[in-house]
Amino acid sequence: MRRIRLPKINPAEIPQRVKSSVSEFSQEMKRLRGTNVWIFIMYGLLFDMVNNLWRPFSVRFLERLGGGEFEISLLTALPGAVAAVVLLPGAIIFRKFTDKKRATAVFILISRAALLAVAFIPALPAELRPMLFVIFVAIMNCPDALSQTSLQSFLGTVFHGNLRGQAIALRTKFGQAVIPFVTIAAGLAITFIPNTDEQRMVLYQIFFVMAFLLGVVEVIIFNRLKVPEFAATLPPQAQPEAKSSVFKDLGIIIKDKRFRTFCVPAIIFMFTWQAGWPLVNIYQVINLGASELWFAIFALVSGLTAFFSGTFWQRLLRKRGNTIAFVASASILAGNMFMFPFIPNVQLLAVVMVFTGFSAVGINTALLNGVLEATPDENRLMYLAFYNTAQNISLFLSPFFVYQLLSLIGLTNAMLVVGGLRVLATAFVWFKMRDAKKATAT
Repeated sequence: MRRIRLPKINPAEIPQRVKSSVSEFSQEMKRLRGTNVWIFIMYGLLFDMVNNLWRPFSVRFLERLGGGEFEISLLTALPGAVAAVVLLPGAIIFRKFTDKKRATAVFILISRAALLAVAFIPALPAELRPMLFVIFVAIMNCPDALSQTSLQSFLGTVFHGNLRGQAIALRTKFGQAVIPFVTIAAGLAITFIPNTDEQRMVLYQIFFVMAFLLGVVEVIIFNRLKVPEFAATLPPQAQPEAKSSVFKDLGIIIKDKRFRTFCVPAIIFMFTWQAGWPLVNIYQVINLGASELWFAIFALVSGLTAFFSGTFWQRLLRKRGNTIAFVASASILAGNMFMFPFIPNVQLLAVVMVFTGFSAVGINTALLNGVLEATPDENRLMYLAFYNTAQNISLFLSPFFVYQLLSLIGLTNAMLVVGGLRVLATAFVWFKMRDAKKATAT
């Protein structure tokens, strides 16, 4: 495997790097103001704010509602099951809409409205709360998965070529600048404002309502994205996604070698990545006793690292391509799982979150950019629905696999096994992509 050079950081250079990154952030925002890239970044910031008001604390909130290891595993699994069931039928419905931007906005709004329902769960009988929260989060993922799949397809229309990769990288980078402040503010509020558990639950309810209100603004900003003139002028019958039968489309997708070469390794790696999530959540909450404040600190460290590493991943994507960025970030994620079981306290865990934040930008950008590169303009929505369905089936199955692993060999050994599986999956991605590149060259 080709050696990948990661940036070397001299501690004495950190203040200058911070100053340089802030200056670069300001200059880029001024240059992009008013463009589609700017609007996409603003939408992304609001998307991150909505989700980071509650998602970083969802496991801790579930435990406060009375949930245990099984409910924590289901919190990861059920949303994937719901998305896997609805994505392909949803894509078929989306193909009938001539105004896909408006349809996407409606589903985003429905997803945000579901947060209001979650806000009422603490008022229900105690024995119902844990499972109801898991079910509501799963149901919420139905419109959310549909809107995000449609958004991915819409991005293929709004951005083309290098601009698409730049827009995705910038949206990810700037989002990472906002996430830590939202999460740390929420964590501090939950830790220091309430005096009792009842007051803490009320504050959680307020956060869910605030997330809904921010979601309304998110939809308003999304609607400002401008469809390029060449795409807007296509008559409805010329839109490629309105053609052919569903079964014919699925047959074409499965036989598409370029798409299959990306999709199969990506989903295999996603399974190993997702398998680690419930293990880390259980270790943080049950073994280390992490509070909401510590979850906020984890997000702060991870988010700031992701922000400052954004430029590195952007340059790596541009100079070395998507495969190198994918393998580099995946290798770090694999290494993380070998460290987690030997972390004795939350303080050291916060330090390890530096690696998590660094790799998060790379893997998320490489996955999104990779699938958009691997899908043709024609019928892109069905391709993305197929890919996201496979991804969500993996999301549904991986927690059950891990829960059985946890029951058989314990938490520490389960983490080590998942780490080993990530290494194998990363190697598979590398060899598969390398062989595909050789075949294309010949």
